[in-house]
Amino acid sequence: MKRFTLVLVFCFALAAVAEDEGRYRDLGAKIQCSCGCNQMLLQCNHVGCPSSAKMIQDLHTSLATYKNDEDVLNWFRSNYGMTVVVAPATHGFELTIWVMPPLLLLVAVTLLFFLIRLWRQRATPVPAMGVDPQLDALRERARKETEL
Repeated sequence: MKRFTLVLVFCFALAAVAEDEGRYRDLGAKIQCSCGCNQMLLQCNHVGCPSSAKMIQDLHTSLATYKNDEDVLNWFRSNYGMTVVVAPATHGFELTIWVMPPLLLLVAVTLLFFLIRLWRQRATPVPAMGVDPQLDALRERARKETEL
């Protein structure tokens, strides 16, 4: 029974470490290195990068401190600037970054629909072939005269 308990505790510890590793990778992919390379923090490949080692240490520290991912990102925004976090927040003014593109697309498609509808209503109907008897007579005469 003691072994079973030990194995169970070990499994829970591994699950917690795997969850922390996944959270670390996920948040590291949302933060940009501040050295100017325009790469994600965990992918910065500069040899001797002056920023990435400290930022990675700060990421580990903030992961231990904050349980919410948004709090970690807010910590990086406040300490390194708003541009260091690549993924926009889903609240406040940054919510418009998520809402505006689909909303503008919907408005554009709606306006295009009504514009095409308006153009179709304004269009003058083209007379169908064979409506005017005088034109039919002229066509028939032209056919007869051009036959060889």
